[in-house]
Amino acid sequence: MDSALDRRTFVGYAGIGAGALILGGVPVDPGLARRRKRRNRLPLARGGRFPQGVAAGEPAPNGMTLWTRLAGPKRDRRVILEVARDPDFRRVVLRKNVRASAKRGHTVETRVRGRAFKPGAEYWYRFETRERSSPVGRFRTLRPPDSAEPTRVAFFSCQDFQAGYFGAHGAIAREEVDVVVCLGDYIYERNFYEGPRRDTTGPNRDGEVQTLDEYRRKYRLYRSDADLRAMHAAHPFMAIWDDHEVEDNYAGTLPGEATKQVRVPFLDRRRNGYRAFYEFMPFGPISGRPLRGDDLYRTLRVGANAELFLLDQRQYRDDQPCNDEFTTVCPEAENTPRNYLGRRQLDWLKDGLRRSDARWKIVGNQLMVMSIDVPPFQNFNKDSWDGYGVERRELLEHVQNRGIADVTFITGDIHTFFAGEVGTNGRGPGSVATEFVGGSVTSLGIPEVIKDISGAPLTPEQIELLTQNIEVANPHIKYDEQQARGYGILEASATELRVTFKAVDALQRTSEARVLQTFRVAAGNPRVEVGA
Repeated sequence: MDSALDRRTFVGYAGIGAGALILGGVPVDPGLARRRKRRNRLPLARGGRFPQGVAAGEPAPNGMTLWTRLAGPKRDRRVILEVARDPDFRRVVLRKNVRASAKRGHTVETRVRGRAFKPGAEYWYRFETRERSSPVGRFRTLRPPDSAEPTRVAFFSCQDFQAGYFGAHGAIAREEVDVVVCLGDYIYERNFYEGPRRDTTGPNRDGEVQTLDEYRRKYRLYRSDADLRAMHAAHPFMAIWDDHEVEDNYAGTLPGEATKQVRVPFLDRRRNGYRAFYEFMPFGPISGRPLRGDDLYRTLRVGANAELFLLDQRQYRDDQPCNDEFTTVCPEAENTPRNYLGRRQLDWLKDGLRRSDARWKIVGNQLMVMSIDVPPFQNFNKDSWDGYGVERRELLEHVQNRGIADVTFITGDIHTFFAGEVGTNGRGPGSVATEFVGGSVTSLGIPEVIKDISGAPLTPEQIELLTQNIEVANPHIKYDEQQARGYGILEASATELRVTFKAVDALQRTSEARVLQTFRVAAGNPRVEVGA
């Protein structure tokens, strides 16, 4: 909502420099003071708009990263951030000047922290120009690491703009959660699916983006969705990328070869995709330095019951084996060493799981760690952990041999809801961890993509047969639902993990969610109880 700034607010701005330091508890140093003085000399933006809304992310017990984008100015401008303990902004705890940089597409990210922010407390925030205010966002700081309260996490992935509406995000906005996690494919770099909406980004208006400006336009299109903006305004957010933030099925420095007309060398395109991702996600500077690619894998401790490990399964991997062919017999997928996380990230994950004293170790995972075999022991998808069996065994044998209890994977990518148990080879019968795959927000699933021999869509009977075949060939998979779209809610307590899969009709403008299935995992026992 736009609002003119009153005299009382302008008087408050006179003390921004000192007030922000006192209220934020930030140590004073001459360099910081000089940078703040230069920022304050920037003209306060006149007019301007905030069409992509606001977002909060990277939560901590005493802080948060806050984000917006200012549309309108051509040059760098200053906006004012205001954070309060109430939605009417009567109890303001922090005001500060923030730069909207033209080099960053006028996106704004700033880290707020310090004594003004209490663990587990609720705050409201907004950004302001001389004449206008952004929408108001809300966030809750994390509880301290020793808090015994249950942790609640919402997770989603795969939201092709054309394939449907983002009603799942409207439903997530109403959930009571500590953090929302995107497990990849926040955008799609080109149009893959037909649906009720049109994506005309790209120079040919075909949805294909490759330059930095084109990726920025793509993010602006996605953030034009009111339900997506509502989710960001309601909860702290963390994200990892998968492939579509750059190019379908790319591997490390190698393109995925899905692009129809290559206009930009792949490494330049990857750099553009990464930069736009960081610009539009509420990361903020870490320890005062710019973000790098390896900042993507990181941890988040949420009370005593959960530590979240977020991975990067694209940037450091070797090429997929056997030309990434589906259902091809491929011994090298299981037996040939190849990087997936890469040595540095894999060692970081193994060490973090070993050291963690949280009850539940939750691994945010772009692609399935459970094997999907069709037929038995012939893996289906070489782009997932199934294509990198040596590294998968090293990780899961580490979990087994070190006696690391209560590891669960939350996963995106495959546009299908799965739940099951993870053996050291991705199968069973032994289980060292559990996995929950949260479907997709809109992107089409296996039944819509696979055609029968005649090229026609699968019938309901054929879909049922496919489901039965997957269950027979993969007894470690305890649940699969291939047609619904939606998200997952995970709740971690001292005694159990509960997961709920929820569905929203992506072909209608609705945010009404229904429960697909519920699951329970007892502490100390890596087995999935369905319907518990």
